[in-house]
Amino acid sequence: MADARFITEAVQILMRDPALPKPAMVLEAGCGSTSDVYLPFEKKVVGIDIDAEQLKHNDRIDAKIQGDLQTYELPQDMFDIVACVDVLEHLPFPEKAVANLIRSVKPGGYLLIAGPEPYSYKGFVAKYTPHSMRFFITKVLTGRSAQEFRRIHGNGQIFLPTYLRPICSLKNFVSEVKGYGLNVVFEKGYDVHSDGLRAAYKPFLGAVNLFTRCIEVLTAGRINLLFADYVVLSKKVGQAWRDN
Repeated sequence: MADARFITEAVQILMRDPALPKPAMVLEAGCGSTSDVYLPFEKKVVGIDIDAEQLKHNDRIDAKIQGDLQTYELPQDMFDIVACVDVLEHLPFPEKAVANLIRSVKPGGYLLIAGPEPYSYKGFVAKYTPHSMRFFITKVLTGRSAQEFRRIHGNGQIFLPTYLRPICSLKNFVSEVKGYGLNVVFEKGYDVHSDGLRAAYKPFLGAVNLFTRCIEVLTAGRINLLFADYVVLSKKVGQAWRDN
């Protein structure tokens, strides 16, 4: 899951914007059964999720929409902040969801996206291993069960189908939002998994780091296999919306 520390860092940046309305209109896209973004200011929060059962359990939003981010037509220029955390990787057509989310952001508003990097150790495991294996891998590497790391949603699911299309990569996503005319005001890729490894595996981190560095050099910095997750905050300026 996305690291709350870096999401908070992004939120602090947008909070310094004197033009941020009070209350702010917020959309939590793929909100599930709770909230992944703490916004310590006056706001009205709309949540959208495809799963009615998860929406039913969510008591942190003011209004609920059951719908698919890829197909549900969000209102244009409606929200001051649109937050989408750990969602795009689970969509077969995330580029449609991204276009939909950008369309719903007001000029001057913000789009906050967080999720896993496809071109990382974590991304390869998530994309290419079956669900049943993920519980085992988590337990072997950390000594802890998957339930300890992830909240259990209203429907009891922990692992969801994972597609991790190319647009979900940090560099590709940044290029995509810039193509829509948004300004990226914060971006960060990070590794929070190495510290959670079992002590028995930590002596091997040196070799892993060396291999990671070689891949980074060979790809001219495009791929850092340890950057398992990222957060991007972008701002919509003017009438930046374009039709596809």
